[in-house]
Parts: sequence; C-alpha cells; structure tokens
Amino acid sequence: MLAGWATLVTALFLASSSGDVTVQLFGSSKHTQYLVKSIVMSGLVVPIILYLYQHLYRMTGVKPQTPIYSWKRGYHFITGVLLAIALAALSFIVASSQGWIVIEKWYPPDQWFTALLINILFAVFYEALPEELGLRGLLYDVLRHRFPAWLSVLFQTLLFVCVTTAVALIQAFVGLAPGVSIDISYIVIILCFGVGLQLLRLWTGSLWASIGFHLTYLEIMRFVILPHAYGVPPIITYHESEAGIGMLFAIAMMQIGGIIVSLVILSAQRIIRKKHIS
Repeated sequence: MLAGWATLVTALFLASSSGDVTVQLFGSSKHTQYLVKSIVMSGLVVPIILYLYQHLYRMTGVKPQTPIYSWKRGYHFITGVLLAIALAALSFIVASSQGWIVIEKWYPPDQWFTALLINILFAVFYEALPEELGLRGLLYDVLRHRFPAWLSVLFQTLLFVCVTTAVALIQAFVGLAPGVSIDISYIVIILCFGVGLQLLRLWTGSLWASIGFHLTYLEIMRFVILPHAYGVPPIITYHESEAGIGMLFAIAMMQIGGIIVSLVILSAQRIIRKKHIS
C-alpha cells in the first residue's frame, strides 16, 4: 500500500514540476506543458501500479479472471460519463427552475471543441487514469483485503487527500508554488469526490466507470462551471442570483448526488443478492 501511495505522490510531484521546468527552460506553450505532465504522470504511475497489482495477486493468491482495470470492463467508461452529465444537467435544471441561475447563452462547438479535446487528453493521462488506477484501484484493493468495504472506502479517501497534501508540502519545501490551495472547502470537495468515485467503481465492478466520471467532472468544471482559463468561450454562460450559488449547487449535485445514486444502487444489488440466496 505504501509503495502505491508513494508512487502517486512522487509521480504527481515530478509531473507538475516537469511541466513548470519545461516552460522556464524552453518557453514552451501550454499545450507542450500539458503533454510533458501527462507523459510523466501516466508513464510513471501506470506501469508501476500494474506491476504492484501482480505483486498483490501473488501475495493474496487471488487473481480475478477479469481485473477491474481490464479493457473488457471498458464499456462502463460510458456509464461514468453519462452519470456525470446527467447530474450536471439536473443541477442546471433545478437551479434554473428555482431562479438561482439564468441561462444566458450557448456557444457553438467550433469555439470551444478543440480546446475541450486537448484538455480531455491531458486530463485522462495526467489526472483521471493514474489517480483512479492507483487510488480507487490498487490502494482500495489492498485495503479491502484487510478491512470491511466501508472502512476501505474511508481510508482510500483519506489517502486521496493525503496525496494532494503531501505534494503541496513537498513543493513548498523545495521552493515551488503549490499546485493547489489546500483549505477546508478543498478537503471537503476531495473527500466527497473520493467517496463517490469509489462507490461508482463498487457497483459497476469497473474502474473505467470511475475514470469516465472523473474525466467528465473535470471537463464540466473547466468548460461550464469555472471557464475562461483556456482562452476560449465556455460551453454555456449563466447569471447567478447570488455569486457562486450555481457552482456550489452543481458541485454538490455531481458529488453528493453521485454518492446517493451509488448507495441506492448498491443497496438494491445487496437486496437482490439476498433474495437469490434465500
């Protein structure tokens, strides 16, 4: 478990630092910076975590016929994508009906699609794939061999928070600007996000569902909820009755709503299994 966690911390620190160094030394564009970060992060995390998985299988003597990261379970990527989109859309529908937001304008795809596509590639290999494989994959499975499911979910989520905290502390220690500002609101968001992603993996039986949800959540945040960071118009603009209410409601709907949906489905699956046994 320590090896998996240390791999994520080291890779995230090296990836974020390598992107900054690339800009400082070569004056590279933002796209080149994205490319370097993605290559370093996935290039380190994916092979090491897959190797550690084989070590885990040897230690436990249990190797599933179809691992949770197998391409055969890849269709659940769409499950995660659709769930995130549905929850985000529901948040806008509810917020609009309550008068919390007023939709102002939809921008045509030719103004934002290229930037979205580039960011999707970056987000997959820098964030969604390595984080899900390491945290919701290996670390959870190691914990699950020692603890009940609910404790494993909790401990995995705490380790998720510790990854970003450790990287920020290392960056500060070596004189680099931390990549994120860690405060109570950030920790709460990360905790809810980690729980929701883990529960999604549990009821689908596929890590690809978590990857799909993670990726879609990031793109909705970057191109709808908190846009303007990529030099292109957002997909949609809206006016808020109170500053930040639309953002907070959308985040809550995607995260808390995702947890509720997963718990309902897991409960239904448990009831069905009990009926089959009896």
